[in-house]
Order: sequence, then structure tokens, then C-alpha cells
Amino acid sequence: MSLLVRYTLSDANDHDNQIAAMRVLVDGLMAAGIDGLNYTCFATDDPTQFIGILQFPDDATFKAFQASEAFAAYRDRVGPTFANPPQTSPITEIASTLG
Repeated sequence: MSLLVRYTLSDANDHDNQIAAMRVLVDGLMAAGIDGLNYTCFATDDPTQFIGILQFPDDATFKAFQASEAFAAYRDRVGPTFANPPQTSPITEIASTLG
């Protein structure tokens, strides 16, 4: 199970804060040790646009992510800077070099 998440900031001046917040989020998720969770964040050429790839083996892992302190802190920090709620799309892996 995987999700593509698109984030749009209201103001390009929040770009550096978003990058810092995503790094803190990933560090927090790694520290939480949610088994099977992989979250990767990407910046784009547009300073207001970011992409996340969220991979999880089952619904329980996804719910653990949603309930994590790291995700709650991320939402509190950057939620007010979004132009709209993050847009999510289910995606299905068909090939990967990750294994």
C-alpha cells in the first residue's frame, strides 16, 4: 500500500520551514520505529510544491503513522502554511530498486 502526497504552500517564503519540518518528521518516524513504514519527501522546482511517498504494508502501519507524535508535530508546525490540505492519491508499486 502506498500514497503519493502533494503539498502546496501558500507562500514560497515557507519553503525552508517545510524542508526542516519534513526532515524532523522523518527523523521522528525513524525514532518511533514503526515497522514497515517508509516515508520519503521531495522538493520540486516550484518552491511551494512538495511531494511525499508513503509506503506501508498494511492499514495498521498506516494508522500507526497517523497516530504518531512525529506526524502530529509536523501537522501542527506546517499545517497553517498549506494553501490547501495535502492531496493524496493511492499508488501501486510495480518495480523498484529498493527490493
